[in-house]
Amino acid sequence: MRLTENARDLFLPAACASCRSAPAAGSGLCADCTADLLALRPLLAAPAVRTAPPVVAGGPYAGALAEALNEYKERSRRELAPALGAVLARALAVAAAEVPDAVLVPIPPTRAARRARGFDHVATACAGHGDLHRVLRARPRPDSVGLAPRQRAAAAAASLHAVPRRLAALAATGRPVILVDDIVTTGATLDAAARVLRGAGVRVPAAVTVAAA
Repeated sequence: MRLTENARDLFLPAACASCRSAPAAGSGLCADCTADLLALRPLLAAPAVRTAPPVVAGGPYAGALAEALNEYKERSRRELAPALGAVLARALAVAAAEVPDAVLVPIPPTRAARRARGFDHVATACAGHGDLHRVLRARPRPDSVGLAPRQRAAAAAASLHAVPRRLAALAATGRPVILVDDIVTTGATLDAAARVLRGAGVRVPAAVTVAAA
């Protein structure tokens, strides 16, 4: 199936990652779906995990944004990074106004996920939008789909850990952190990441995501 799709893509223009009916431009989206993403406005998410940092999302996980994000993650359509990065940047502008001099810490993929996609999808989307510090790593974890909230929290806590030297260097700067992820659902992953950073004395007053479920 994948081989057939690859062969087809060699000869046919890529379809829009969102509507899948119109030919995509270089951005991976057609003009109408690009306009839909440009019309989005950041929103304040309300994670179920109350100890998670406040989250500003670029838009709701629906419509063109949800479709583009899924194609970006599940089919490794890297050409969508600028469009999704623009959505993320608007959320970052809101959070950064409240957290001056903050650095960005992306939520990392597991090695298996990065190997399957061929790139770090969160770090790629936020590249160029701030001072990026990759201080976290992710051990293997079960798919969060179908997990109960407590199971999500336990899986996130067991998975995320710091790169000691990088975290120590970040802590020494005294600068606050804005966590960055692709989507917020329960907030368990952002809460686990914040706990790791706070354990080293790093302030984590906010988080941003491309979308909020």
